[in-house]
Amino acid sequence: MTLWLDDFDALEEPATAVLDPAIYVEPKDKSPEDEDSRQATFVATMRRTAKACEVYAVPNGGKRTQWAAAKAKREGMRKGWPDVGIVWADGEARIEFKAGRTMPDDDQVRLLNWLHLRGHAVAVCRTAEGAINWLQGLGAPVPPIR
Repeated sequence: MTLWLDDFDALEEPATAVLDPAIYVEPKDKSPEDEDSRQATFVATMRRTAKACEVYAVPNGGKRTQWAAAKAKREGMRKGWPDVGIVWADGEARIEFKAGRTMPDDDQVRLLNWLHLRGHAVAVCRTAEGAINWLQGLGAPVPPIR
């Protein structure tokens, strides 16, 4: 049976979602840097150094009015979608960025698991260096951070 993304909400899930152990999760750290700053550092580093990759953000977080939230949902916004996507000639990956001690919420865990089970490369990263090392392991044309 093939499951489509529309079937995602219909799946029976445990009360607390558990991230598949095969998904890479960068170790927690004690840096006070917030998630947005960590993601912005990664995006800037990739755009400056990884010219063979296209990096894009998925603006699915943040506060919105009810009208703006309804509009975004109609346009395809999906709760829990990973923060950043990276595409290169023969591959792609998605990263959920988290601050030092935080972990993905249940919606994020369920969607990361859903993507992983269908063969997509997904990870939870905290630093630009950790994300770049993970991408290099996938074969992405990303130079090391200096």
